Amino acid sequence: MASITDCVVEGLKYPFNDIKKLLGVGILCVIIDLISIVFTIKTVDVTKMIIGTLEKTNATGFNLNFSQLPNGDIYLAIAMLVVGFIVSLFIMGYQYDVVNFSINRKDDLPGFGDIVGMFIKGVKYFLVCLVYSIPSMIVAFLAILVSNNSSLWSVIMVISVLLIIICYFILIMALNNMIAHDSLKKAFDFSEIRGNISNLGWVKYIGTILFTVIVFMIINMAIGIVMSFLTVIFAATINNQAIVISIVISVIEALFVTSYCSVFFSRVCGSIYREAVK
Repeated sequence: MASITDCVVEGLKYPFNDIKKLLGVGILCVIIDLISIVFTIKTVDVTKMIIGTLEKTNATGFNLNFSQLPNGDIYLAIAMLVVGFIVSLFIMGYQYDVVNFSINRKDDLPGFGDIVGMFIKGVKYFLVCLVYSIPSMIVAFLAILVSNNSSLWSVIMVISVLLIIICYFILIMALNNMIAHDSLKKAFDFSEIRGNISNLGWVKYIGTILFTVIVFMIINMAIGIVMSFLTVIFAATINNQAIVISIVISVIEALFVTSYCSVFFSRVCGSIYREAVK
């Protein structure tokens, strides 16, 4: 049985098996980042416009007419959210395939030939993540309702955080179980999910995920430092072009770093399931 280190090291090497396909994932990540930047800019513009209108008319946010709002910007923002969500589903679909390749011990990276299939897999991936996040969201909503009671709020928030952690660990194996059987129902077969984790051992299961998350964070921190230096360099050479600098840095990070981390993490998740069902 492979050790925790073996699973993570293999996951770190795996994305380099096919740089072209990795960059394909990177392009999807770039699209997400660019949409996020434009959406943020448009949101700031709309907010400034609303504040300006309220100050001029002495109106409130409740009686501000829709006709007074910049419809073009609002529609564009909504369209970008929709496009961003769709692209995210394709990324999740690719992660689905990476996990599947890992479970089946395939050393190559998945291709992009079956676009429809990738989208459907992404929808399944998203639905499972959404369902497993519901318990913590409900508790967090309760915390908002009792925000005036500081002691009760603290207790509920602690419960919410614990639920997030518990659901996250179960979610990893739930996704693996769904992908291994290519069945959405298997993501909620708690008896089988618990059995798979027990087969691997709860300590090793949790330890592998924690170690992977730590490595994931270290990579992002290291890249963050590098990106900071690049930002300083760009800022020194490109005067008064904050948006351009932000776009360039985001493209570099999404194309190479976000794509790499996504494939790496998915590969390790598949390895965890593979070890559990030996």
